[in-house]
Amino acid sequence: MKYNHVMRTSCLAALICLSLSAVSLANGPVTDSAKASDPAFSVPVVSNPIPNEAIKDLEIVEDQGRWLVSDKALEQYGIREADHAKGTYWFRLPKARNGSTAWQNENVQLTLPGRAVSGGRTINIRHVRRPLGISYVLGNGTTEKNELLPPSQPVHTVPELREVQDAAPAAVKEGKMGTVLFWDPVMKEDANLPSLQTHHPVMSPCAFRLTESGIELRNPDFDMLASTYTSKGYAMWPLLDNNFNPKLTHQILSNSRLQDTMVRQLVGYALLYDFKGYNIDFENINYSDKDALTVFVAKISQACHAYGIKLSMDVTPLSDSPNWSLVYDRAALAPHLDYLMVMAYDQFGRSSAKAGPVASYPWVERAVQNTIDLVPPSKVLLGMPLYMRLWYESSDGRDLPKDIRDWPAVVGAPPMKGVKYGEAKTEAAETPALPMLVQVVTAEQENARRVKQPVIMPVELDGETYKRRVLPRHIKTAPKKLTTTPSTSSAHKGSGKSKLFVRTLTMADSEDILKAYKDYVVWNDDLQLYYLELPLTTGTVKIWFEDEKSLKAKAGLVQAYGLGGAAFWRKGFEPLHFWQRFAKHELT
Repeated sequence: MKYNHVMRTSCLAALICLSLSAVSLANGPVTDSAKASDPAFSVPVVSNPIPNEAIKDLEIVEDQGRWLVSDKALEQYGIREADHAKGTYWFRLPKARNGSTAWQNENVQLTLPGRAVSGGRTINIRHVRRPLGISYVLGNGTTEKNELLPPSQPVHTVPELREVQDAAPAAVKEGKMGTVLFWDPVMKEDANLPSLQTHHPVMSPCAFRLTESGIELRNPDFDMLASTYTSKGYAMWPLLDNNFNPKLTHQILSNSRLQDTMVRQLVGYALLYDFKGYNIDFENINYSDKDALTVFVAKISQACHAYGIKLSMDVTPLSDSPNWSLVYDRAALAPHLDYLMVMAYDQFGRSSAKAGPVASYPWVERAVQNTIDLVPPSKVLLGMPLYMRLWYESSDGRDLPKDIRDWPAVVGAPPMKGVKYGEAKTEAAETPALPMLVQVVTAEQENARRVKQPVIMPVELDGETYKRRVLPRHIKTAPKKLTTTPSTSSAHKGSGKSKLFVRTLTMADSEDILKAYKDYVVWNDDLQLYYLELPLTTGTVKIWFEDEKSLKAKAGLVQAYGLGGAAFWRKGFEPLHFWQRFAKHELT
């Protein structure tokens, strides 16, 4: 009996692999390899706003909310420089929150928020003074100065970081969404950012990167950004990336001592800046490093969870790309993670030879189905794009002007059928998503179904039967083949200079195009996207728009499949009204 059970499970696993292969090939060539050079995913260099001022003695100089001191003055607390070029200092880790002493008294080099000046560095202690154990006295603002208060005796040993407990537990928020995370590569203070009334709002600045010597903090003024976000009620889960570098990643995954150094740094930074979690974004990894990647994540997880730090990881939708998809052993990674973010974009990347959407509803739903077959749905966050692609099929070999006011004239009449952009307000209210049902079938029935329907559906083995989730009928599950209508522009035919240009278009920037050419924009019910095909005298513009309506459709998958929440790439791509409309009503 046990042998038959094992054989049935093995057969089912084989069918899953065959199904995955069929699904991957059906979706066409993988274009993830161009992501490293895609402007949509670039992380700009953060300038250092800390003034180039040398502070004397024990003085604290206030500058735009910063409390600036000399690093020489900090030596009285045992805070001594480790690497001048990097601005790092030595600290010791405390006992873990769960009682573990595995990392206690381990030395770690951390970058303090500051700037190199003549004779040393100027450090901002405004938000890191408590974990550093720094005392101070505030003057009267006229004759007396703000000053550091020296310890009773100079400290000659490496100081231990202090864990700062929250003054009060976070308020429990009710709502249909669980965790909602926004990635922030720009890392620019935004005083106008509204609070998000969702169950667990998170900001993930792209602040950390793997290097050959350890972890690099990419924002020299990071504590001010952290303070801004936490004051708005967002938990801080900074992103840690590998710069899409498979060679560097292999070196790290082959060096256990370097991994241990990085783990200590992650714990240290979390204590220093009061991070509540981390988001791992390792992409473009050699498939041969698959198991080593899982081991490294498990090592990070063990330390983070010991200190009460949540851990999440970004993965691409399942495909047949070894470095960009198959390298993630999702089932093995899941037990070590609090959340796994499915980056459900790009369906058609910037290097694609064919125009297409960034994230159509059927393609995104397929990505969700494939993932929750391997990972508990409650651990999955659905990553959604706040951008799209503008595709231009040029007949003269030249790209469109950046300013739409300079675009060539339109030739041809608007489409006659379909719901035009701007008419959505008159559409009937959508029926709310219903909870999924559970269908119980035998192993033989499940195997037979998989042969006929090679789409990976969420399955749970329970003894001799399988429990398969069944969606309500009004939720679409079968993606239709994407087709594009040939251009109606006569100038596009037979010129011999045809060329496809593509650029990234943010949701904020797309609104001018939607307004200017709204008569040519039609809702595609199959893809759950607005689509523009604009015939110009010099070629054809094609855009599959991401807007509040398309995001609402995709966000419905979170409830339909019982996912843990949503994530968005990226903050700064959204229009201003995004927070008042979509976020207020759909992310609560």
